[in-house]
Amino acid sequence: MTLRRGAALTTAATLGHADTADLGPTAGNGFRTRWPDDLATLQDLGITDVRIALDWARLQPKPGLLDDDWAERFEQILQAADAIGVRPWACLHEAAVPRWFDNDGGFGNDEAFTTWWPRWVERAADRFGDLVGGWVPFACIPAGAPDQPWIDTWGILAGGPPVVAAIDLRDRAGTVGAYAARTDLLGAVLRGYWDSNDRVDAAELSRTADRWGGEIREAAEAIDTSLIISGFSADHDDADTAGEIVATFRSIIDEAVADGVPIEVVFVEPGIAGPDSPAGLLDADRAPTPTSSAFLD
Repeated sequence: MTLRRGAALTTAATLGHADTADLGPTAGNGFRTRWPDDLATLQDLGITDVRIALDWARLQPKPGLLDDDWAERFEQILQAADAIGVRPWACLHEAAVPRWFDNDGGFGNDEAFTTWWPRWVERAADRFGDLVGGWVPFACIPAGAPDQPWIDTWGILAGGPPVVAAIDLRDRAGTVGAYAARTDLLGAVLRGYWDSNDRVDAAELSRTADRWGGEIREAAEAIDTSLIISGFSADHDDADTAGEIVATFRSIIDEAVADGVPIEVVFVEPGIAGPDSPAGLLDADRAPTPTSSAFLD
C-alpha cells in the first residue's frame, strides 16, 4: 500500500465562516476566487488527496433545499480536483453550523440533531455523491452525541464512496472497534497537546510523538479495515515550530507503515493558512512552508 498525502481545506481557513453560520462572518484566505490555482499548487507540491468541507451554512442558509449557486461552485471544485488527479474527500461538518440550526439547539439538542442532520446528509449525498472519492461526514465526532444520527448517516452514505468515522483517539480509544465496524474506514484525528503559541521543546515533542505512535497502533489493532489520519494539525502559529512538529509526526507515520500498519492517507490541516489559522502547508500568500517540506519531501 502506497501512503497518500492529503491536505484539508478547512472552511475556517479557506472561505471563512459565512454570515449565515453561527460562527460567522469571518475572513477567508481568498480561496473563493483562487481555488483553481490553489488546487493546482497543492497538486504540484505532491498532494494526492484533499479533504474539502462542503459548508453546511452556505449550502443550506435556510432549512430545506440547497443553495444552487454554492452547490454549483462546490461541484466545480470537486470536479477540478478530480480532473488533476487529486482525490476529493467531502466533509459535511467541521466547526460552524447554519445559524437556523444553532437557534434550534444545534448538536446539543437531540430533537434538532436527529431531525436536521440526516436531512442535510441526504441532500449532500444526492447532489455531490458522484463527485467525491470518500466521505468524512464529521471532521471529528463529538463526545456525547447520540448514536442514532451517526447510524443514519452511515446508512445514507453506504454503498457509494468509502465513509469514514473520524474520532479523536485521545478521547475514544475504547470505542474504536465499534465505530470501525459501522463504516468503511476509521479516521484518526491527532493534534498537539499545547497552545498554538507555546514553545515546544524536544522532550515534550518526543513524549507527544510516543503517544501518537501508541494511539495509532492501538487503533490499528482494534479494527479490520484500513486506517486514515483524517485530520492532523501541528496546532502552532510559528511556521518553523510547526515544521518540526510535522517532521516528527511524519517519522511516526513512516515507522508505522514500515511495520505494517495499514494507513491509506494522511491529511494535514490547514492545507492553506487563513487569517487566524495555525501554520499550513502553504502560507496565506501560497508560499510553501517548513510544514510542507516536512510532510512532502
